[in-house]
Amino acid sequence: MARTKEFDEAEVLDRAVELFHARGFAHTSFSDLVEALGISRQSLYDTYGDKHTLFQTALRRYMERAVSGVRRMLERPGPVRKVLADLFDALITGACDEDASGCFMVNSMVELTPHDADTRTLAQVYARKIEGLIASRLSVAQRDGELSRSKDPVILARFFFQTILGIGVASRALGEPENLKQSTRIALQVLG
Repeated sequence: MARTKEFDEAEVLDRAVELFHARGFAHTSFSDLVEALGISRQSLYDTYGDKHTLFQTALRRYMERAVSGVRRMLERPGPVRKVLADLFDALITGACDEDASGCFMVNSMVELTPHDADTRTLAQVYARKIEGLIASRLSVAQRDGELSRSKDPVILARFFFQTILGIGVASRALGEPENLKQSTRIALQVLG
């Protein structure tokens, strides 16, 4: 007979997201996870198998929440330039906050995608989802006459996603939120 879990898996996963987000994959040991998550080593192995699987599960959970947050911001009413500026500002503010660990997905891309196919795949899925949301918002702006029909929403969405990635890396490496916000205003000029 299978044993029932003696812990709340969602709660444990949320704590794993926090720990991996703050420390990264390489700097989080299985012992760190056992201590921070408050469950036994055997329970972690029984549930996730290994640290890499737990990391991937945590990263997927973070990705779902991040995509949902971006969706909510892009669904706000208003001119597309303002909506995108607000999105960029929120990302910069969140990433440059004194206690912030930056974007978990961006951190994971930098740390792992050069040599971890699973993380690279998640990063690609994340990119396509965010790009899709931005392209949809830009398409609405075109339909409403706010954006020229000569602009390709898919190409613009990819450019803006790459801008978001740059913000994520620069905010962690440099801080300087005002310089980053100025850079995003320049990026938004491609809208016309």
